[in-house]
Amino acid sequence: MVAQQDGNCHDPSKTEIEYKGTSFLTAPKNKLDEKFEAEMSDESESRRCCGVCSESTQKTFLGLLIVIFLAVSWVGAQQFAQSAQFSGNFSAPYFTTWFSTCWMVLCFPVFALFLFFQKNREEFHAEILDSRHIFGPENVTLKKIFTHIFSFNVLWIFVNYLYVFSLTYIAATDASAILSSNVAFVYALSFIILGEHFYFIRTVASSLCIAGVVMFGYADGFVGGSNLVPGIVMALLSAVGAAVYKVFFKRMIGEGKLGQVSLFLSLLGLTNALFLWVVFLILYFVGLEKMVADEIPWGYLCGSSSLSLVFNFLVNFGIAFTYPLFISIAMMLGIPLNAAVDMLLRGEIFSLLRLIAALLVVAGFCMMMCPDSWNLPVHRALGCKSSRCYGNQTNNDEEEEDILPITYSSGDLKPHEVTSQENLIEVDPSVHA
Repeated sequence: MVAQQDGNCHDPSKTEIEYKGTSFLTAPKNKLDEKFEAEMSDESESRRCCGVCSESTQKTFLGLLIVIFLAVSWVGAQQFAQSAQFSGNFSAPYFTTWFSTCWMVLCFPVFALFLFFQKNREEFHAEILDSRHIFGPENVTLKKIFTHIFSFNVLWIFVNYLYVFSLTYIAATDASAILSSNVAFVYALSFIILGEHFYFIRTVASSLCIAGVVMFGYADGFVGGSNLVPGIVMALLSAVGAAVYKVFFKRMIGEGKLGQVSLFLSLLGLTNALFLWVVFLILYFVGLEKMVADEIPWGYLCGSSSLSLVFNFLVNFGIAFTYPLFISIAMMLGIPLNAAVDMLLRGEIFSLLRLIAALLVVAGFCMMMCPDSWNLPVHRALGCKSSRCYGNQTNNDEEEEDILPITYSSGDLKPHEVTSQENLIEVDPSVHA
């Protein structure tokens, strides 16, 4: 095809196009045509930008809603669990934990129901099949249920049992603040076991969390201060156990999609319901669990269990479909919300030391959320030369696969670096009260 100008035969403002021996004349673009094309281009670009902005706005709005429901469900679960322990002749923290964990069986059915209305038949079937790959390309087998999921179930029960038991000694505000310090233990364990790099800011954050926990031990702002020590120790052991859970979850399972984590939680609840009721009978007959059948506070227990279920599912849903930072915000909001409930409904009075201790833990938790790149200028100023120091190593693809980063966005659970395109998430035991 040849295009040429012929000023002798044709209007010089027109262009002659020759195609396969035939000549064609094209009219030139006038200013109206050019203006129309420019307006259409601008409108198309505007629509594209509005689409991006609209998607971002929707994720932000959805994230804010999740923050509210997460904070309310977390606080509500703890407050109901604490109320149950002081209800009549009922004092059974293990039964409370076991009963609440049984509700986790509903996680995967709820996910499947959500998926059923969101996807077509082929996508629904593919997602369900993919959910079986919790531990890698192989499907979940009976052997892995007993060797992997049941092991995590025992640790899950241990962590939450200690936390609920601590609520019989200390207020939910103290317990939730101490539990938030688990990010410090997650970083320490991941540095030792997973080979995570050294981050100066996270080290300072860990120190603040530990300082806050120690200050809780010396504060005596509530009536009966001598009874605080057992509760603080139990909450601290619960935080350490939650950190161990997260690190070994990362080491053995890594990251999972929403469906895989939902199936994991359902299987965890199933193994709990089938096997761990025996522990309650032992504790009951030796006198460590006390209850009267007619005085079991089913309202408090069901309230705590349902809100724990909502919290766990919203954590996984929020990480998969919004920004992980919102999960961190919800965890932090839980502490002042618990304080408000304790003061208004339980008449608790906080001392200055206890408030400072809670603020130290909150500050440490927030510092854990700082981007990794913020450590680089600090490391340069300190002259950090070690290969373990973030920024000094040469990160090839093989090294990045060996060292999986821990995220702290879920109050840990985050434990994770979340890839929004694949909806990779982790499961957190510390969110279950």
